[in-house]
Amino acid sequence: MMFWKHDEPKFEVRPLYSIREELELIREFCWQPKLEAGKIYTEEEIDAVEKRLNFKLPQPLRELYLVLGDYLCDKKDTWFCRPEELHWNGKYLLVTAMERTNSGWGIYQKDPYLSVYHWRRSEVNIYGEEQAKKPKSEVISKSARNQYFSKSCFYWDIFIIHHVLDKVRQDWWDLHQSRMTGELSPFYIGCSLPKKLDELRKVRQRMEEWLVPITSKAELLRVDIFGKNVGPEDYVVYAYTNPEKTLLVLSFSAQENYGMITREPVPYSFAEQVEEKTGMLFWSWNGQGRERMEEKEKEMQAAGLFQR
Repeated sequence: MMFWKHDEPKFEVRPLYSIREELELIREFCWQPKLEAGKIYTEEEIDAVEKRLNFKLPQPLRELYLVLGDYLCDKKDTWFCRPEELHWNGKYLLVTAMERTNSGWGIYQKDPYLSVYHWRRSEVNIYGEEQAKKPKSEVISKSARNQYFSKSCFYWDIFIIHHVLDKVRQDWWDLHQSRMTGELSPFYIGCSLPKKLDELRKVRQRMEEWLVPITSKAELLRVDIFGKNVGPEDYVVYAYTNPEKTLLVLSFSAQENYGMITREPVPYSFAEQVEEKTGMLFWSWNGQGRERMEEKEKEMQAAGLFQR
């Protein structure tokens, strides 16, 4: 059943945002050696890909390649295809795939919204390797209908921003565990967030006395909270920056806490300054701040703040 022929999204459809400004800000907080080792694409190269495909790529996807190049194309977990890898498979254009599965996300040619579309490939093994037969792409059952209930899985601008932030965070987490043992660090881990809604609101209000979302387009960054007695004021902002845009505070672990990335490695005293302004607690992999964070989490646990 082709749901898009009969159903419309349960929210008002808007044009895709340009996310170039947001991507350029996030670019400053990527692990630069990895970014510099990749390729940044030009307008002319993207135009040539569109001509080959006879298809205009969604603007956010163009901007991903133009600003971050193949930074998200390293084929670990969820990865974006490089522009030269984009191709039609029947009526489906694969945009992302997963190295250890045979499914991904892409565009169905006849979808009038050109929304993010979950699909699978047959004749492809669990590692994403093509078998002897020519692979066939097919829609995962109810994919279109399910997307209409979720803005984050409908719009390419939201989908790309979230994947970029996840990638940036994961790179720093991996590096944090393997290399960051010195006095200076560009990455600090925040204390766990309370799950009590009134307390979570207080945390966000305190943070926003100084921090600002990395974009004024709230739809790109708001992660809704679900559960009983949850209202429209209950959400987590995916990524903040400070007024000077020298740091990035972003959520991770299913929005259970935040991490902080700085443009340049900074001493723990810098994290303490951020603590004073936001009420957050941070710790570094070399141990600084960890005891205070653990004591705070014990207090929160005893007070029942981790139970909704």
